[in-house]
Amino acid sequence: MDVTHSEVSPQSWGDKKRFTRIIPMLAVMYLLALICRNNIGYAFHGMDQSFNLSATISGLVGGIFFIGYLLLQIPGGHLAQKVSAKKIITFCMVAWGLVCVSMGFVQSGGQLLTMRFLLGLSQSMLYPTTLILIGKWFPQRERARAIGYWSIGATVSNFIVGPLSGFLVDTFSWQMLFVFQGIPVLIAVIFWIWLIAETPAEAKFLSKAEKDYLATEFANDTDNTIKNTNKSVTSLVLKNKFVWLLTCVFLLNNMFNYGLSIWWPTIASSVTGSSYTLVGILSTIAPLIGLVVMFFVSSHSDRTGERKWHAVSILLICGVALAISALTEGAPFVSIIFILIAQGIWAGFSPVFWTIPSIIISSAAIGAATGLINGVGNLGGFVGPYLFGYLIDLTGSTQMGLFFIVGVQIMAGLLLATLKSPKLEIATKNIQLKNSTSTR
Repeated sequence: MDVTHSEVSPQSWGDKKRFTRIIPMLAVMYLLALICRNNIGYAFHGMDQSFNLSATISGLVGGIFFIGYLLLQIPGGHLAQKVSAKKIITFCMVAWGLVCVSMGFVQSGGQLLTMRFLLGLSQSMLYPTTLILIGKWFPQRERARAIGYWSIGATVSNFIVGPLSGFLVDTFSWQMLFVFQGIPVLIAVIFWIWLIAETPAEAKFLSKAEKDYLATEFANDTDNTIKNTNKSVTSLVLKNKFVWLLTCVFLLNNMFNYGLSIWWPTIASSVTGSSYTLVGILSTIAPLIGLVVMFFVSSHSDRTGERKWHAVSILLICGVALAISALTEGAPFVSIIFILIAQGIWAGFSPVFWTIPSIIISSAAIGAATGLINGVGNLGGFVGPYLFGYLIDLTGSTQMGLFFIVGVQIMAGLLLATLKSPKLEIATKNIQLKNSTSTR
């Protein structure tokens, strides 16, 4: 018997079917992507010994990923909107799985730089494409939770990448780290193809009533369609001031995030004198904090409909927490605790930040705009680790690197606070109205 409106509420349909079928596979896919992306920090010591690399060059190895990561962001987002998000993600998974395995067989620093660049290129369409896919499955009032639950993959990856990478490096070698962490991606592609549908209309696990409900919800979302459809997508994106503001915020935020995460093993090892295995175990504390923060922030944002100030608060709190860590470097326990707090709280940023573009940017341009924001913004993943490594070589300490990324994170929060758009206020009121109606 088909589900009817009188039997099950629309919200329960989403919770029981879309949230449990689509989001877990997206989270696993993203988890595997981040493991292959962020394991490099645990290989630094072995690479330095094998290829005689300085801290600055090690930072370049960590950061060059994001040069490749930039190149296909805009076409990836546009193709996901116009063609097929599922097919693009399938291609990305095969490509980055093969590249990650190949990194275990490099013979020089130059080859290592090349493979890290190719790893970034192979993942460059992934993020905007996934956001487009989520947008096809989850209406506005569910989207922060959907992105938040998907981002759990990022948080869980921190549970895995630290202990597993530390164990693989200490037990085998830095080369085997890449081989063992690339193979699962190639296996996961099979499940991705089998389990994911492009849109609710194509899903066999949804009833007609559920599909009709979703069609109505999407139709009732804030209409962001532009009036002048003669303009090219590129023109719409490049001339949109909101796109560039959000891009700058995301750039600064990623200088903080990747500057801290890629150099975390070095920071923790130098402060505590611990092995990489113990450092990996310590790294599991931040994801525990992150899971709580992510769930609370995304749920509260969806309930209230407010997006901007949730994101601003996360950025500023992270900056303050890391500043305390840098100032207490002489007290290792306190310093490490505040780094972990900063990393954990940061997990609440992405779920609310990525709801903002689809509200204030036209539907015609959202795919390309998402690609630009994520692509250029992720250049912060190049600049942050590189400058952090340079400051280590310059000062012989990680403290100046910490102060540097504290500054850029606070700048990101203050910049986002300047964002003003009537569409944000309209979307907030619409979500509050829908939520109040659904609870009656």
